[in-house]
Amino acid sequence: MKRSILYMISVCLIGLMSCSKKELVAHYERPAWLRGNIWEVLEERGNFTQFLKGVERAGFREILDGKTIATVFAPTDEAITRYLTANHIPSIEQLSLRELKKLMGYHLVYYSYDKLKLENYQPKGVDNLEPNKAGLYYKHRTRSQDTITLEIDKTDGKTKKVYHKDRFLPVLSHTHFQTKGINAAANYEYFFGAGTWKGDGGFNVANASVTEYAIPTDNGYVYLVDEVLQPLKTVYEALDANDNYRSFLGIYDRYRTFTYDEETSKNYAVAGDSLYNVSHGALPAIASEWTTYGLTGASDFFDLEGLTYRAFNVFAPTNQALQSFFNAYFAPYYHSLADVDLLPMAMVMYNHVYAGNIVLPSEIGKNPDIKTSFGAPIIFDPQADVKNKAIASNGAFYGLDKVLVPEIFNSVTGPAFRNPKYKIFMYMLANSGLLQTLASREIAFTLFIPSDEAILSTLYGDSYIYWSEGNPLVFGDEQVQIENTDGVRVPLSQRQQELFVSDHIVYDRINTLQESKAYRTRNSYNYIYTHQGKIYSTAAYNASEDVPITKINGTWYNGNSNETSSSLLGETRTIKFTLLGAESASNPLNKYSEFAKLLVKAGLMETGNSLSFLFGNRFILFAPDNQTVLQGLESGAIPSDKAALANYLKAYFVSVPDNSLGDYPFPGYGIQGTWDTALRTGYNQYRQIRLIDQGTSLELRDTDNSIIPLSGSFPQVFGDGAIYHITKLLKK
Repeated sequence: MKRSILYMISVCLIGLMSCSKKELVAHYERPAWLRGNIWEVLEERGNFTQFLKGVERAGFREILDGKTIATVFAPTDEAITRYLTANHIPSIEQLSLRELKKLMGYHLVYYSYDKLKLENYQPKGVDNLEPNKAGLYYKHRTRSQDTITLEIDKTDGKTKKVYHKDRFLPVLSHTHFQTKGINAAANYEYFFGAGTWKGDGGFNVANASVTEYAIPTDNGYVYLVDEVLQPLKTVYEALDANDNYRSFLGIYDRYRTFTYDEETSKNYAVAGDSLYNVSHGALPAIASEWTTYGLTGASDFFDLEGLTYRAFNVFAPTNQALQSFFNAYFAPYYHSLADVDLLPMAMVMYNHVYAGNIVLPSEIGKNPDIKTSFGAPIIFDPQADVKNKAIASNGAFYGLDKVLVPEIFNSVTGPAFRNPKYKIFMYMLANSGLLQTLASREIAFTLFIPSDEAILSTLYGDSYIYWSEGNPLVFGDEQVQIENTDGVRVPLSQRQQELFVSDHIVYDRINTLQESKAYRTRNSYNYIYTHQGKIYSTAAYNASEDVPITKINGTWYNGNSNETSSSLLGETRTIKFTLLGAESASNPLNKYSEFAKLLVKAGLMETGNSLSFLFGNRFILFAPDNQTVLQGLESGAIPSDKAALANYLKAYFVSVPDNSLGDYPFPGYGIQGTWDTALRTGYNQYRQIRLIDQGTSLELRDTDNSIIPLSGSFPQVFGDGAIYHITKLLKK
């Protein structure tokens, strides 16, 4: 058996060896249905010799030869000749290798895209189509890249090596324009000139139109284009190339930031070198070739949505426009634009950049999504107001002959952003998150702005407020500080700054200080009082000290702004604590010291358990003054038994939450009604008291409907409640 098998194998081997060389060659010939790789297809076409020569010299032949898949936009020999002639280059061999790599690489797109995918690229795949974004994922990564550059970091004086990432190529399809509901030819030709739009049946690629779409090859698709694709600048580079925008770019570069790129350094740096990315701090990164949103724990190239959809649209005012803006807003306080504080200028820069999809001229003033970071629509005339424009590799650029002034410069916050004497309050405003609120055109405000001198004299809790400038060349390391219990200066939290600022915001336009009136501040249960030409915060009123103010002249569209000689802080002390020291002549509740003694006698002010019957609730106390209490003791109107006294005193307290009160009562506030006091009279039953808002005064009535006179213009408001002065005792 074994011999039979061996014999058969031998026969087969002999048969194979007897096959002629000719037959073997025929067997391994390329089948007719194979198309060839990109290089072979273009070579066979015969009109792309210069392109192929440039690709090979630039070191990209292996891509076209099939080492990887690709999408190639191939210009004809005639197109390359026109390009060389227009740029005064004798031949493609005369281009430096660096420039050649940049030029040829811009025609080579990563991955393989057929026509449909370029018309309507969907990065989330066919299972997660976004019809409302059809065609809007419009730019694609190429192999065009600038070489590493050396730049000086002005914040530390050191030279940094900056790594430049691959350029992106805009593919503007008819689908893009249809999705936006705008005319394709008018919007494309706005940037590239009349007669250049040829993409009604497909798309234009940057400055070129396509003459033949999606030629299939073994390793991707080829698109024939009628012009050489000129590597587009970033928006930053487009600005830098035009002297008319030197002032804008100079301001933007005050925020220039160098960030060490560990991954890139590991992959591309010479041993021991460090490579950096350039951004502009918190401002949109208009110098970056990549518009990624940033992915946690993943490389930027995975962020296909951000890279292909997002664009930095810069609406840059000319030098002259910025100078006019400076003259109108800052000249009384600064010598030049370069001297203006970083925060207000950052707000101006924010107002001139929109980071969304690419903005085309027909969308301006019509697309509600195109707005500033403050929510205001970006509106200008694309024809009359624009001096220069360009589509960039990472967005679009419009050069304007005017400044898009942030609303915060003309609202009640205007003085803080214009005048450096209010610098600390300006930073607190920005940190508080209230700028958009205070820019509203639907609400009237009065804003009280303390100067730096006033804020630095403010005792906030147990510490004064301090200011730390940080590195004056770095934006974002400034701090408003207080000392902690160890005497170490620590930043004031965002919430603390919001509360501080809110104490200075009144939701009303205060036009006179002569009338006696309480105004709500933004902080709940805190008020500003005006009386006989003077103004008080709740803390100042309790100390019987008014706060001098000066009206800040200017046209503020949504209210009034005033400078204050000191901070208008709400009272942070509590009634419970303050009553314990009421016998002191300097105590703000000294006129209620006899009432405080009654509370102690009744056992209601025990250490650590003061007024525990209120369960920690905010409350209103209708407190009789010393004279009224002494008269009551003498007449026997006040119980002498401890338990009876405790019950009786509880009738003077009203729990705010238990009576669903959203505010303390003031004349005209409409806060009135019959309320339960803290004196329980049965199961779920309490002694009641009635308050009536008469419009210009308040009237308090006891259980027998007798009037209890209220004295004084305003209650004394504390951190846990409000005390209203009465001059008659409640009945037993």
